[in-house]
Amino acid sequence: MSLAIFAYYFLLAIIAVGIYYYNRMRTGFIEKNNQLTNEKNQIELKNKAFSSQMNPHFVYNSLSAAQYLIMINENKKAFNYLSDFSLLLRQMFENAKKSYITLTEEISFVNRYIDLERLRFNYGFICDIDTNQLDPTRTYYVPTMMIQPIVENAIRHGLAPKKTGGELKIKFYVENDLLHCMIDDNGIGLKKDLQNTPKQKSSALGIINERIQLINQNNERHGYLTIKDKRISGCEGVTVDLALPIQNN
Repeated sequence: MSLAIFAYYFLLAIIAVGIYYYNRMRTGFIEKNNQLTNEKNQIELKNKAFSSQMNPHFVYNSLSAAQYLIMINENKKAFNYLSDFSLLLRQMFENAKKSYITLTEEISFVNRYIDLERLRFNYGFICDIDTNQLDPTRTYYVPTMMIQPIVENAIRHGLAPKKTGGELKIKFYVENDLLHCMIDDNGIGLKKDLQNTPKQKSSALGIINERIQLINQNNERHGYLTIKDKRISGCEGVTVDLALPIQNN
């Protein structure tokens, strides 16, 4: 083999190796860029979720409720209310630092929120949270600030206008490797202009849908959010099913 032919094949080999490593580096950069974009989107949606959860109306109304209790000389109730309210805010800020929290922590947060709302609406509704179908030996994880906004919608838009006789049922169970949170109320149902497009019911639910889409990108099992107006079947209220891929840690 002449020196020229050897140099030719040697040059081809160098070019081939160069192309291989270039493509490898390019793929790595694309994957890293996609990862950073995904993380950026998650952070933005998480901030939006926190902003929607830190509802100024809720803060104002909660303080007004405490003020009302003081005015009618229910000082002990007012103190307990403000104490629970401060704990709720603290828990909200702590949870906002994490991407996922345990379901136990989320239920504790939601319970405290519901207790405040029940007092604010003069105990116009009752609530039951059912976890009996979950494995008690297993620790389940859920994205932060995912369940409470749905509960808030059920109370504010469904049960509060009803005034009395309201019922809120929250049930957790696992099906097809998805953790389900079923939130059912017997409130006034969806407004007529939202019955055909219930996903537009609130910006909070829109944010939850976007977060689910991001979560689905990294999971074989895809989560979803469905909203059913029970008046279609002759009942009162709305049923929301939040299904999330099970996280092991």
